[in-house]
Amino acid sequence: MKIKPSPQQVRKFYLLEYFYVLLKSIERHSDMKNAFEMFKLLKDNFSLGESKYKKLTVDKENQTIRQIERCFYTFRQVISEAKDYGLIHIGKRGGLQLTDGGKKLLSKYEQEDFHKFNKALFTYMEKRFYAFYELIRFCYKANSQKSGLLIFPIYTPLKLGFERNNIKTTGDIINYSNALQRTLEEDIEEFFSRGIDLTRHREQLIHNLMESGLLPKNNSEKFAPEKYNSIIIRFRKVWLGAILKEIYGYEYSTGSLDIWAYRGKQIGVCHATEFYPGFSGRIIYPTSVIIEDNATGDFEELFRYPDGNRLYIHSPSWEKEKTQNKFVDSLLDSYFSLRRTNRSYFINLADIRELVCYNMRISQYLFDSFLEKAYFLNLKGHLKVKISLEADKLPQETKALYLRREPVMVDGKYRNIIAIDVSKRRRS
Repeated sequence: MKIKPSPQQVRKFYLLEYFYVLLKSIERHSDMKNAFEMFKLLKDNFSLGESKYKKLTVDKENQTIRQIERCFYTFRQVISEAKDYGLIHIGKRGGLQLTDGGKKLLSKYEQEDFHKFNKALFTYMEKRFYAFYELIRFCYKANSQKSGLLIFPIYTPLKLGFERNNIKTTGDIINYSNALQRTLEEDIEEFFSRGIDLTRHREQLIHNLMESGLLPKNNSEKFAPEKYNSIIIRFRKVWLGAILKEIYGYEYSTGSLDIWAYRGKQIGVCHATEFYPGFSGRIIYPTSVIIEDNATGDFEELFRYPDGNRLYIHSPSWEKEKTQNKFVDSLLDSYFSLRRTNRSYFINLADIRELVCYNMRISQYLFDSFLEKAYFLNLKGHLKVKISLEADKLPQETKALYLRREPVMVDGKYRNIIAIDVSKRRRS
């Protein structure tokens, strides 16, 4: 049977907690009004916003009409998707109720854990849209030499030496756009061994910015300062789209890729990040494979397709000594790689996590689990090195609005910096 993926049919929502929030709200209340009130409460409890990042601030009790409307729109969209998966039923009078599938999925979270919930939700999503089938196969096809790695260079003005205070006119934006074009062309030559002229994209972008009123048509004229972020966001979207189409030949939108890549990250079938150490931009790569044969070694079957293929997630067992050794070695290599350019004994744990996940092709969930297990071995003196984990200023203690990089929970506490001592090797 030929599979026809339709990832573009889902246009919103990255965080899978939304589905638990909805199911729990409907379990408690069948009428739309009370279910929505419960949805708002749980949404705040889970720090859910309208993006792929969690919120670090809670909405005020006296919300504006616009905030309530946005939340209700989110509520209706999650209802629509959950209905597509057969998780809920909407009665003739608008009453909401869970199906047997919805009840089973809810129990996955409450009786097991959120990781099991995500895997179960994956099955519903894949049966409906085959979006991960399309994504994983696309990654390997686009870059088979590097196991499906997708690279998207992204540069803010500051990265290219343009201070915000010095960007005031259309001419300043054009200077930034010229520098950005040159840098992207150089990156494409380096990463993809391809020469490409992006002039057409740059000129079209500037033209569109002027036509939309974001930029004045006179180069020496100043643009409204409050439009700066919108202008830079437009640059980002256009260039990501250009790379996706021109270099990779992706037939769907960048928005579609984002949705499924970041959902895949939560489930563990792929990884996506904009914080890989030493690289300015986004990378995406699979942590799973789709093949016809049985996968051997450290792979877990997650889904069977009508065309005979199967999706296997890379899930090495900590109980195997080779997994423990490989993880600790990768932890060490990554730590000392970052120590070379960092004066501090303690290194950002999120940066370490990025390097280890890429080197081992494991999910963020597995890294967190393995680190906790390694740390407990360390406390018992069973590791060849000494690991120290501490909490520097956590995201919640800053003025940030969104949780862009999650700290690691180890032994019931959040940790975000790590130090490794090899001078006093311990007996294993």
